[in-house]
Amino acid sequence: MISIRECISESELISVRKKHIDFVSFEVEKRIDFYINLFEYLSYLQLHPKTRTETIKSKVNKIIHHSQYEPFIKIILINEKKFDYSNLKRIIKYKPGAGNLTIVINRLKKLKKISKSILEIDFSYGSLIKRRYYESRKLFFAPIDFLLKKIFDYENWFLNLEPNGVWGPYQLTEKLGLKVCSYCNRQYTFSLSKGKNKITRPELDHFLPKSGNPLLALSFFNLIPSCTICNRDCKGKINFNYQTHFSPYEQNPKHELIKYDYYPKTYLGSIGETEEFRIFVKNDGAKLDPVLKAKIDGNTKVFELNKIINEHKDIVQEIIKKRHISNDNYIDTLQKTFPEAKLTLEEAYRLAYGNFYGEKDFNKRPLAKLTKDIAVSIGSLKKYSK
Repeated sequence: MISIRECISESELISVRKKHIDFVSFEVEKRIDFYINLFEYLSYLQLHPKTRTETIKSKVNKIIHHSQYEPFIKIILINEKKFDYSNLKRIIKYKPGAGNLTIVINRLKKLKKISKSILEIDFSYGSLIKRRYYESRKLFFAPIDFLLKKIFDYENWFLNLEPNGVWGPYQLTEKLGLKVCSYCNRQYTFSLSKGKNKITRPELDHFLPKSGNPLLALSFFNLIPSCTICNRDCKGKINFNYQTHFSPYEQNPKHELIKYDYYPKTYLGSIGETEEFRIFVKNDGAKLDPVLKAKIDGNTKVFELNKIINEHKDIVQEIIKKRHISNDNYIDTLQKTFPEAKLTLEEAYRLAYGNFYGEKDFNKRPLAKLTKDIAVSIGSLKKYSK
């Protein structure tokens, strides 16, 4: 698990967040405006029940902001499959809650005023106050819950935006620049496209599930770039929250809240001749805070970190063996062997272990954290950490 904030500067993060929120909020507000106009017209229809169906259709089609008017309207009706404009005159045909026209209009107008703050809410700072605020807003907007999935439309709108457009999932993940899953630091998560053609990109995990939090379906800090294994196979439909699990957007200086270590089972395992050792996750960084420890343990369990990391014993074996055969001088040996190259510590480390030394670069190559943690643990970097 790595920290997104450690891999991207605060100014870059603010810039990406602004682009995302500016683009998404424009669409969200258009959808809110449509529903305000629609429900105000539905209020009119209750006072004019003899309005002709063709008149209703013509009027409604003028207030929609694009051609998807029927999918937007039918979600307020009990029978969505048999859509009929004449049913808009009959409040008995509405879904529960949709008939409370005055309340719905009131909530929609309130939502328009704070929709941008919902999209940019960040539970990483002042989390308790912000969680209480969000829970109060969630309760306040419960009467229009049947509209929220369409207003904050992740699946049918955001996911379908083209990679060569102004913004969308491809642009978001590309601008963040994370090439490796932030949950496991094991899988590459490139964002690649060719014109309108989608090639590949990271999954976007909803840290707080969108099924129970439709208000946050498009919120910037709720969209976590991740690999398919972590998002679908491990997490799946497990409900995360900020009391039980840890978000990659939360503060995690130098990614040290968890560390990888190993213990040998045999002498040959201890010198890197065999894979007779076991890799495990240490939660030392959070040991002084029981709540934080519980959150880190929650991630470790869900993402099967202790189990899956042992599929990479070959990497650890190589690190152990290099340390043994060089008597802790592998990096020194490289620097002295190629004096004209004037290798820095970072360069020699990368040649020695095939990965990045600096914590800010852990997002560039899989297993960067495992590699560094093991190299530190066995003492290969002891002389450089003083």
